[in-house]
Amino acid sequence: MNNISSAEKPKGWFNRFISGNRTALALLAALVVLVLAYRSRLTYGLFTHPIRPFDFSPGSHPIRFALAYGYSDLVVILTCFFLFLLLSQGRILLKSRPISFGFRVAGLALLHLVLGGLLFLHLGHFRFLFDAQTGFDFGVILESVYSVSTLDTLKFLEVRDWLFVLFPVGVFWVVWLLPPGARAWVAKISLAVVVFWGAFSLLVSPGQKNAVPAEIRVNPGIFFVSDMVEHLGRSSTEDRRLVKVQETESGIRLTGPLYAHSIRAVKNLPPPTNHPWNVVFLVLESVGTRYMLGGSDGSPVPMPFLNQLARESWFLKNHYTTSNVSTKAMFSVLSGLYEFFNRRTLGVQEDTQIPSLPSFLGPKYDSFLVSPSSSAWYFPLPFLRNGGLREIYTYENLDFKIREELSTLGRYIARDEIQTVDFFLQRISKAREPFLGMYVSFVAHFPYFDYGPEYRIVESDGKSISRYLNNLYLLDRMVQRIFEHLKKQGLLERTLLVIVGDHGQAFGQHHPDNYLHYRYSYNVNLEAPVIFHQPALFKPKVFQVPTNHADILPTLLDALRIPYNPALLDGESLFHRKLSRKYLFFYGHEESISSLSTEGIKVQVSLKKDRCWAFDLKADPGEKNPLTCGPYQTQLEALRNFVRHHDASLVQYNASNRERKDFQGQKHPALAALPASSPALISSKGR
Repeated sequence: MNNISSAEKPKGWFNRFISGNRTALALLAALVVLVLAYRSRLTYGLFTHPIRPFDFSPGSHPIRFALAYGYSDLVVILTCFFLFLLLSQGRILLKSRPISFGFRVAGLALLHLVLGGLLFLHLGHFRFLFDAQTGFDFGVILESVYSVSTLDTLKFLEVRDWLFVLFPVGVFWVVWLLPPGARAWVAKISLAVVVFWGAFSLLVSPGQKNAVPAEIRVNPGIFFVSDMVEHLGRSSTEDRRLVKVQETESGIRLTGPLYAHSIRAVKNLPPPTNHPWNVVFLVLESVGTRYMLGGSDGSPVPMPFLNQLARESWFLKNHYTTSNVSTKAMFSVLSGLYEFFNRRTLGVQEDTQIPSLPSFLGPKYDSFLVSPSSSAWYFPLPFLRNGGLREIYTYENLDFKIREELSTLGRYIARDEIQTVDFFLQRISKAREPFLGMYVSFVAHFPYFDYGPEYRIVESDGKSISRYLNNLYLLDRMVQRIFEHLKKQGLLERTLLVIVGDHGQAFGQHHPDNYLHYRYSYNVNLEAPVIFHQPALFKPKVFQVPTNHADILPTLLDALRIPYNPALLDGESLFHRKLSRKYLFFYGHEESISSLSTEGIKVQVSLKKDRCWAFDLKADPGEKNPLTCGPYQTQLEALRNFVRHHDASLVQYNASNRERKDFQGQKHPALAALPASSPALISSKGR
């Protein structure tokens, strides 16, 4: 008989409900545990960690703060609970036992996918908040598809992260396997927690005077889904509004009247020399121009040596990155080209064949790169490798200690900056002239490790910017060591020194969540200093004209007297008496595109929100008064058209290089004699 006797039936409607819906109730308990664990861990971090997301400090009791924003957490809990509760009722309609069994198995599988997704979002959101000052949005998924492998991501997980993931899953199965009586008590406790939490969050004020960023306030599941809906719902009319590229254009650069002034290209080149130049290229991670100059508020100048060197060199004071993320910025610095104006990054693709600085210098140069950070996370590695860079020394093959004692969440991918500079100096001493020595720093990158009182110019007050300024001071000392080593070795008079910040850095300007560099594209995020130093080539000069990273390579090639085809570069050499272009262009990791005119008009378009605004930087240098784009339709048209043309052209240019063909009849003369295939990377162990 299939009927259960009346004596065996659970008594009371609640017990019958528990007995008939054990899967949904086990999920309820698991979700309550998950969300409470997340809120507890987040609150503990905000109250105890030395580096907090957006420098945010809770202004109320920890329990009050943790529970007061629970309304979004409860939405996630109850939505999932009721959806699976309704789904479980489908078994009533299935009378066949095999079909019913299959339905239950499929339901459990779907439930674990949902629970696993929520665990992934909560863990990822927490780690991104403290490790990267951002939330887990849909763009993270897009970027990981293009740039980061799953294996590299898993390397960042620690034991406590795995416990955070496995504990709610364990709670689900323990509750699911409990006898009905015990399961009823767990269900009552779970429902009581939900009711109490809901009443608390509705009736009790968080007691927070300052605005709480959405990344902290909102549940990670809702934060991610809302961003995904916004992204997928983006208007597709943007591309249809783009004008067609002029048929007369040839090469990468657009030179029609929409983009360039009609002037004759005249250069004032330095006198030629009878010897090749060594090149030392220093990329200063996260060093913004305004911070390098510093001292305007009476505080100490954090980089006194660089300030002195700038006065003795070409100093690009009004310089901008091409993108507010390192991989794209590095690509532009070494290629003279803009990267893609979307989340995709060409430089990290294995089939990248774009000429770079090592390509132009050729095999006669002893080329090497040294950095304390990870090549997998901070570099367009295939672009560097395929471009002919011979040796790359990074976190992966430098046997130095890791600066992890003050990390926010355990290990951080960086070696000791001082020891890494020691190694760079040793490599310079052994270099065969002419050489290209590149150093990419890490110390000014979040989370700004404390290297001790010797490298502090401001007292630690719990603010990120104080730690950042202290690390700028340390970095300044490291640059000075490199300069003095070249001088001591008798190399300085035969060496061209290039120093560039890869992008700017923000500390809450304009928006409370504008920290680091990739959240917005204000000037504070984009400004970066550039110094060209070699007295025989660069007489002291301060450039006020707007420049960007794409200009560095053609300027350097002209200084070295290496020929190139300007049609295959986006940048212009600063040896020109007058630059012909009308606009600079930028890509923002927050999914924006921008242009800056020579008249100081900055037009920006949010690709995510399909919205446009502008700033007049001459009248409003602080970017406090956004303007409508109505008066700037020509510049807006140029921006949209350039983005479409450039991304398509870059793909075709890369394909032409792979096939060893000219691009639209254009080629670089200096590359004609290079081998058909680039030299392979020599990955040597640090010593």
